[in-house]
Amino acid sequence: MTTIGILWPGAMGSAIGRAWRSAGVDVVTSLDGRSARTRDLAGDLTALGSLEEVVRVSDAVVSVVPPAHAVTQAEEIAAAVRRTESTPVVADLNAISPATMARVASVLGGVGCLVVDGAISGPPPRPDGDTALFLSGASCSPFADLAAPGLRAVVVGSEVGAASATKMSTAAIYKGTKALLLQSLLTARHHGVLDAVVEDLSTGAPELTAHLARDLAVAASKSDRFPAEMREIASTQAAAGAGSELYEAVAKVFGRADASAAGAATPEEAASAIDLDAVLDALTRHR
Repeated sequence: MTTIGILWPGAMGSAIGRAWRSAGVDVVTSLDGRSARTRDLAGDLTALGSLEEVVRVSDAVVSVVPPAHAVTQAEEIAAAVRRTESTPVVADLNAISPATMARVASVLGGVGCLVVDGAISGPPPRPDGDTALFLSGASCSPFADLAAPGLRAVVVGSEVGAASATKMSTAAIYKGTKALLLQSLLTARHHGVLDAVVEDLSTGAPELTAHLARDLAVAASKSDRFPAEMREIASTQAAAGAGSELYEAVAKVFGRADASAAGAATPEEAASAIDLDAVLDALTRHR
C-alpha cells in the first residue's frame, strides 16, 4: 500500500495521516469545502482538489467523520468510485455500531470495494503516545502491517463488525464516565459541595480527577458528535440484549453540553482549561 486517502483531515484524521506518512506511506486528502479549522489541522498533508481525485490515486481510502455522517460518507465514496472506476480498499474508522457498519459495508461492497471495519481508541496519535486502532474484516492486513509511531494496530476479528463492537464497548466506559462526572459535579456545585466531592474523588478515584477541568471542557467541546455516538452505543447494547435506555440517557447529557457555552469552544481552546468552576459555569449557560 503506497497511498492512503484521508476523508476528512480533522484533528483525528490529520494525526492518523501524519502517523502513516511517517511510516513511509503517501497520504493525501481533499480540503474542498472544508472549514478554516480543518485546513489548519490538515497542515502539510498533500491536498488534492476533490474527493474523486483522492479516490482515483489512493490504494486505500479512510473515512474519519462524526458517527452521524458515516453512512453518507460511504455513499459519497461509492459515488466517487463509480465516477472514477477506481476500487480502493475502504476503511471505516468511525464510532458506529456493528449494524451501522454493516450498512457502510453494503454500500461500499456494492461498488466492488474491499471494506475494513476499524475504530480508534484514544487521542489523536502522536509519536510518544499510544493510540489503538482496532481492525476487523478479511482485508485489514494492509493497515495492521503499518508500523506507525504512536498508533498501535489491534486485529480483533475476521468479520466486519468486530472492531465497531469493540469501540462501542470501550467508548461506553470512557465517554460514559465523562457524562457521569458532568452530571455529578454539576449537581454538587448546585448544592455547594463541589470541593468536598472533588476531594473525595481525588482520594477514591484519583485517575478521574488528575485533569478534571480540561477533561470535562474537552468532552463538552466535542459534544456535537457525542449524542449520535451514544445512540450508536445504545443500539449496540440493545442488540446484545442489554437494553438501550442507559446510553439514550447519556446522549441527552451530551446534547445539553452541546447546547451550552462550553459546547461552543473548539477542542484546542478547551484543552487549556484549568478552572473547574469556570467549566461547570459554562455548562450551565446556553450558547
